[in-house]
Amino acid sequence: MTMIKKLSLVVSAGILSISAIGAAAWGWHTDNWKSIQGNAVSCRARLYLQKARGEVPELSWSELWELTLPGRGFHCLEGGTSLEASIQYSTYASEEDRSAGARIFRERCTGCHGDDGSGGPVGPSLTRPQYKHGDSDLAIYQVLKNGISGTAMPKAGLPVRELLQVTAHLRMLQAHSSEDNRPKARRLAIHVNSERLRAAGSNPDEWLMYSGSYNGWRHTSLAEITPANVAQLRIRWIKQFDITGTIIEATPLVIDNVIFMVAEAGHVVALDDKTGDVIWEYKRPVPPDLPLIAGPVNRGLAVHGSTLFFGSLDGYLVAIDANDGKVIWQTLVGSSSDGYSITGAPLVVNDSVVVGVAGGDFGIRGFLAAYDVSTGQRQWKFETIPGPGEVGHETWENDAWRTGGGATWNTGSYDPSTGLLYWGVGNPSPDFSPDVRPGDNLFTDSVIALRATTGKLAWYFQFTPHDEHDRDAAQTPVLADLMINEVVRKVICWPNRNGFYYVLDRVTGEFLAGVPFVELDWAQGLTNAGRPILSNIATVSTAGRRTKPGIDGATNWQNSAFDQGRGSIFVPAAENSSVFTKAPPDRVTHGPNGRFEGSGWIQTEPAINQVLALDAATGRLKWKYKSPQPPGQWYHYSGLLSTGGGLVFGASGGICFALDADTGREVWHVSLGGNTKSAPISFVVDGHQVVGVAAGRALFVFEL
Repeated sequence: MTMIKKLSLVVSAGILSISAIGAAAWGWHTDNWKSIQGNAVSCRARLYLQKARGEVPELSWSELWELTLPGRGFHCLEGGTSLEASIQYSTYASEEDRSAGARIFRERCTGCHGDDGSGGPVGPSLTRPQYKHGDSDLAIYQVLKNGISGTAMPKAGLPVRELLQVTAHLRMLQAHSSEDNRPKARRLAIHVNSERLRAAGSNPDEWLMYSGSYNGWRHTSLAEITPANVAQLRIRWIKQFDITGTIIEATPLVIDNVIFMVAEAGHVVALDDKTGDVIWEYKRPVPPDLPLIAGPVNRGLAVHGSTLFFGSLDGYLVAIDANDGKVIWQTLVGSSSDGYSITGAPLVVNDSVVVGVAGGDFGIRGFLAAYDVSTGQRQWKFETIPGPGEVGHETWENDAWRTGGGATWNTGSYDPSTGLLYWGVGNPSPDFSPDVRPGDNLFTDSVIALRATTGKLAWYFQFTPHDEHDRDAAQTPVLADLMINEVVRKVICWPNRNGFYYVLDRVTGEFLAGVPFVELDWAQGLTNAGRPILSNIATVSTAGRRTKPGIDGATNWQNSAFDQGRGSIFVPAAENSSVFTKAPPDRVTHGPNGRFEGSGWIQTEPAINQVLALDAATGRLKWKYKSPQPPGQWYHYSGLLSTGGGLVFGASGGICFALDADTGREVWHVSLGGNTKSAPISFVVDGHQVVGVAAGRALFVFEL
């Protein structure tokens, strides 16, 4: 054995040992250690061992080292067993690298292949979806490096980084060719009526709204993929979006074999669900210098008839034709100059499209509004911060209500049987400065039940009166019929950011049950009416006070999933703490382009994210799974999807995973490389169940 092989074996063994020690130090049990085997460290180590055994002849040691450096696009797809699948440089290449690749191509390749790569006197067209010698990043890289014997294609003679940059450019030419040179796209004939939307939960072939159905379950009855065969999942296709952001928060819609996706704010695409090919794109410019709380995010679309609806960062509700992406109408919901934006997916109810607003931390006065699906004319508006003479105004003093916050930035649920719309309301403003706004501050940190036809308040329930810690109540309501004290009740299940799990009667708003689902210390429990019993550390101070849960909350907007047959609600939960501080009232200022909050918070370590299975009727813990997470690093986690096949899908730390719904045992995982926030979805392609999940700038679709 050569010295370099011996050295590589030692290094690889060391990497694996360090990984194991690190995992043990962070408390990973056996199943989670199996999960982390797919991460970047162990995957590289296995690859180096394979190289030492002579199993990777296509790359030299120096090339292998450079290709697997962080930032080179190396990701352990397909379990890390395929080098061709793991080298995904072009999928994650930066704009700078793609531009560099285009420049090198212009300088060295246009003489043979033409200025635009469409072919020249010597070289063939490179703007075609398939290449003779392979289409993977690795295949293109090797052709560039080695040339093609017996042809005019010479060795490029470039360093590894530049070879990769040109590879990324060629893959982009391919992508554009598949969009621009494909056979004329079929004329779509999308039409989704109200009856089809109401029946969405019983049509698992599609995904017709943000939560999959009006009840907020995030559950599919599809059962082809099970704990017994999920390990056989493989990638059907990957679609990378040409966007500036690095993470997608939107949930796709799947209608008549077409995927409709918000790739980033203002950028909507229609994809063929069989191939990922683009059918049409719509891009709405994002004005510069907008006041935004969470960056340029958007969480999705709604559909009615042949119209798609989405909200814009500058406060417009936009209607576009689902068949060609052309704008039908747009209407201003809230002015960005006043701090309003729209980040959540709208919800269509009958002939209305209901949309909430973001901007609570800029001191807006929050509201929820409904618009006519055909014209964009506003039908009703409900102010979440009540004004003089309105119910709840007495919970505000002086003029604090005018800048009271109460954003409605996530998507609600709807019950056709009650005619009620259920929506969560965000935190009061200013954050962390309760002295500026004495009182309970209704309807912040509440669920509001509105009559869908008029927007009139039917009832409300406030989870966190006089919120001092940015608790919000922006979770999507889960509507279920459950046995409570031997009586079947229409209920709302609500794991709240404040750390308590609630069960409410959804007809009356009556509090039925409430228990902690994470460790918390700001409250000692709940009264018989569901009001928090505050502890002695519940109040923020100017000196700062550590409180559990922290700023991440016990859960956030990432969706829970509900399995009616098992009576289980699956919650993406977080154990965390933060030091919260407040500023004196005279230091809290409000302006349209500045955040309206007093002081803030410090989080000294990343949250520990988990998936919890709770008894939906009582909140009793059934099982707990510690989500994949890079030790000591900040990372993102997704919402959840439950299935009729007995699985729970989710993602965390760049790893998509599947759990046995009965036990919480991990039965599959794959590293996607990019961060994840939006929940996986499931639908049918060519008669078979598939799973789609967004990570980084890409959408991945898996099949058996």
